[in-house]
Amino acid sequence: MPTTPARRFTPLLVLTLFLLGSTFSFAADKESAQPEPATETLVDTTHSSISAGLNSASQWFDDFFGDPRIDEEPAGTMLRLRGSTIMTEAEGVSFKGKIKLNVELPNLKSRYQLILSNEDDDLSAEAASGTQSPERPGVQDKGTSLGLQYTKRTNQNLIYSNRVSIDYEDGLNPQLKTRLRYTLPVSEASQFNFTQALTWENNEGFGQENRIDFDYTLNDQMLLRTTGNGLFSESSNGYEWLALQQLLTSFSHKKAMTFGSYVRGETRPQNHVTEYVLFTEYRQSFIKKWLFFELRPEINWQREHQFKAATAFTLTLEVRFGER
Repeated sequence: MPTTPARRFTPLLVLTLFLLGSTFSFAADKESAQPEPATETLVDTTHSSISAGLNSASQWFDDFFGDPRIDEEPAGTMLRLRGSTIMTEAEGVSFKGKIKLNVELPNLKSRYQLILSNEDDDLSAEAASGTQSPERPGVQDKGTSLGLQYTKRTNQNLIYSNRVSIDYEDGLNPQLKTRLRYTLPVSEASQFNFTQALTWENNEGFGQENRIDFDYTLNDQMLLRTTGNGLFSESSNGYEWLALQQLLTSFSHKKAMTFGSYVRGETRPQNHVTEYVLFTEYRQSFIKKWLFFELRPEINWQREHQFKAATAFTLTLEVRFGER
C-alpha cells in the first residue's frame, strides 16, 4: 500500500514535538539554575502541602501494586521481574513473564533513563489493568522494547516525559511518545490527575491518548479512584474508551487489596460496549520486602462471547531490585 502524505508527515510532526519538548526542558533547567527571590505565600505553601499529601497516598498504592502510573514519575535504577500463572475456563492454564528495567544515566541530572520492557504501558492498559496484570486471554503480547526517556517534574503538580524507543515485535518498530500529566488538588482529601499522550509507531501510525483520574482519600488506609480513558489512533476501532472504578485499601506496609470494575467500549464499526469486568486483587510482600505475590480473581462479560460470564484467576510472583 502506498504511503499517504499524512502518514509520511506524522512521524515528522511527532519528532518535531519531541525535539521541541526536549529543547524547552533544557531551557527550563538553565533558567532554574538562576537564583529566584523567595515569593512563596501562605496560599502557595498550603497548596504545596496538600498536593504532597495527596500525591503520597496515591503514589504509595501505585508503587506497592506496581501500577504503571508510578513509572510516569522520575525514578532511579530499578528492575522488576514478574511471572504469572493464568487459569481461565476457555484456555485452561497459561504462563507469562514480564520484565521492566529502568537504568538511570549518570551525570544527567537523574532525568534520563534507558528502559527495557515488554510491559504494555499505554494509558488504556494502565487504566484497565492498573496492577499490571497480564494481558487478557486472546490478546497478543507486547514485544520487547528498548528506549531512552527524559522525565521532568517542573513543579509539584506538572510532569512530562519524552521517549524514543524501538520495539522488537515482528521486526524493528521505532516509536515516539510525549506524555504530560497535571495534578489538580480539589480539597484536602481529593485531587484530579489529567494525562495526555501523543504517540507514533512505524507499524500503527499516529495516535493520542487521554486519561482523567479522580483520587479521593477516605482515610489513612483507603483510596477511592475513578478513571476515564480514551484512545484514538490510525489503527484503533474509532475512539476506544474505558471507565474504571477502584477501591484500594492497605492493611499494613506489606499487605494491600483492591476491588474494581470497568466497562470498555469503542465507536467503530459501531458505538457499543465490548466488555464488562469485575475483579479483586490481593498483594503482599513476603520473606523479603522486595518479593511479592498477587492473587487476582475476576469475572468478565465480553461481546465476542455474547456477554456470557467467564471467570479467570491469576497468580503472580514479582521480584524487584533497586529503590525509587
